[in-house]
Amino acid sequence: MKLSDLAARLIMINFSGAQLDDLTREHLASHRWGGVILFAHNLEDRPQLVRLMEQMEELCDPIVAIDQEGGLVDRVRFPDSVLTPGLMALGAAGDPELTRQAHAIMGRQLHDLGFHVDFAPCVDVNTNPDNPIIGVRSFGEDPQEVGRHGKAACEGLRQGGIAATAKHFPGHGATSLDSHLSLPSLPHSLERLREQELVPFQACVEGGCEAVMTAHITFPDLDPRPGRPATLSQPILNGLLRQLLNFDGVIFTDSMEMQAIADHFGPGESAVMAIEAGADMIICGRGFAEHKAAVQALVEAVESGRLSRERLEQSLRRLEIMRDSLPASKRLHYNPLFAEQNEAMRQIVERTVTLVRNQDLLPLKSGKVLVLSPDLLPLTPLGEMRRSDGALQHMLLEGVEVQEAHYPAETRGPALEHILKQARECETVLFTVYARHRLPDATRELGERLLEANPRTVMISLSSPYVLRDLPAMPAFVCSYNYTPLSMQALGRVLTGHIQPSGRLSVSIPGLYERGHSLSYPAAKH
Repeated sequence: MKLSDLAARLIMINFSGAQLDDLTREHLASHRWGGVILFAHNLEDRPQLVRLMEQMEELCDPIVAIDQEGGLVDRVRFPDSVLTPGLMALGAAGDPELTRQAHAIMGRQLHDLGFHVDFAPCVDVNTNPDNPIIGVRSFGEDPQEVGRHGKAACEGLRQGGIAATAKHFPGHGATSLDSHLSLPSLPHSLERLREQELVPFQACVEGGCEAVMTAHITFPDLDPRPGRPATLSQPILNGLLRQLLNFDGVIFTDSMEMQAIADHFGPGESAVMAIEAGADMIICGRGFAEHKAAVQALVEAVESGRLSRERLEQSLRRLEIMRDSLPASKRLHYNPLFAEQNEAMRQIVERTVTLVRNQDLLPLKSGKVLVLSPDLLPLTPLGEMRRSDGALQHMLLEGVEVQEAHYPAETRGPALEHILKQARECETVLFTVYARHRLPDATRELGERLLEANPRTVMISLSSPYVLRDLPAMPAFVCSYNYTPLSMQALGRVLTGHIQPSGRLSVSIPGLYERGHSLSYPAAKH
């Protein structure tokens, strides 16, 4: 194999659009690229995706990966896809067997579309309530519980026919910065990491997970070199992951276009540094020029003696072992298992909704109910937006008279007064909110005014449970953790008392509730 092709087999690339134009075809055919990661913008429908998979196989036969975490991070959202409720919701359900079942469904769906690797699950222990990027992407704050659920998720994905990736090593849950936007640093000692962050990674490794993804975070106690994140650190990747945890699977970098890397290192140098540190495949998610620069830098590093060809071949062998261990993909134009998968997931999701506080407002009785929701909801933590009515239409409230209204990001003047008038005229207000960890000021102010207008206001978080800190006087608080259709259906059934809320907080809400807290109704309505 030519050295340039060997180098390219360690690079995972991306491209724009759902169709391959001539320039993209030429780029894919220019090397035997080792991997391609697909995003929502690459996916139109199942037939289009199957054809895209076939074309990529003809051009360079890559490992095809996707970020399908569940909950708020789902790239595949076809009509016959069954979405999981997300990790914190599964953590709230409290049963690793349900986590395994949910991920087996996820893995089977991805396998039947032609994917090889899912960059999931997140096994970050979310110990920082102000973490801006992990939050509900974590199973919770207890490392042992995160480990049990993480191991089960990896087993489920493998059962479905796809490789799992435990991320973000050695742990992103304690940060207060988002590595997409900056370079976080954590002062954790090895002792702290072994007690907290490394516990779930160890569980996943012992459970046979195929891959681990790195974190773009510096740990000065482990690698004192300034600005050297885990992705580029030999003491962390080789010393901690390979030697301490005895992991011999594939190490993927997180995307090298994230600002934590891109602001400090060029695409070529960062690729070489990652391979030196012990990574096996570089997710070089920039443009075509950057992809080629990474290949050229690896070639030059071998030619200069900085890297050995054997080092590159070692990583290639790990990638080939992982791929060979997977069953052949089917690439189906439809999902023949949709009905049974949907029913199985419905039963799982109904175990996740958490009733945190209830001053005799729930379940809803007869009367007029105002459902107030944000205008827009994000499809992913850093992704595109969509109107909230597309999600909330699944929250059916049987037995009550429903009036719906939406609030913009900034609710002021006549618009605010109109909402408050509607609130006064209703028996109960369902105030749905979305935030990663804290409510925007305008949303918090709206909540305060709603309580003044109607004390029978129920706050419903469509994401983080931490948002109760911003409106601690709310007399009732329910957490669905996400707004996938099945979760909205379960939420509606909980609010109306058709099913009991059975989820428990898998994180503490500082100053208010401890992990494990939950409420239920004295008796189900039906």
